[in-house]
Amino acid sequence: MNVLLDTCALLALARGDLPKSAAAALRSATEASVSIVSPWEVAIKVAAGKIRLREPPMQWFLGLSERYELRELPLDAHSACAAAALPPIHRDPFDRVLVALAQAHTLMVLTSDENIPKYPGIKTLW
Repeated sequence: MNVLLDTCALLALARGDLPKSAAAALRSATEASVSIVSPWEVAIKVAAGKIRLREPPMQWFLGLSERYELRELPLDAHSACAAAALPPIHRDPFDRVLVALAQAHTLMVLTSDENIPKYPGIKTLW
């Protein structure tokens, strides 16, 4: 099954501490995607001093994407509006976008977030 890494999974992958089950799913996936909102969220957290990276967020993301052959999944108007229309299970707009993208593209989400699996039709692993 194709997978979508959420921001926490992307950060865990970069640190080398992605859980074994998630790492195995990533390795066996035909295609691994990362939403374009994840590097945006990382850049916001870096700018706010909440996380530190060894290089600027853009370089960090491009290097990680290349190293693990991650496909950038763009945010289109359909997915943005679908995220807004989701039930109010999750208040984080970045995670709501990930749910909408996973639904639209039939992707399993690699995540430690406990709210994402509460959405109908969403498969998660972590």
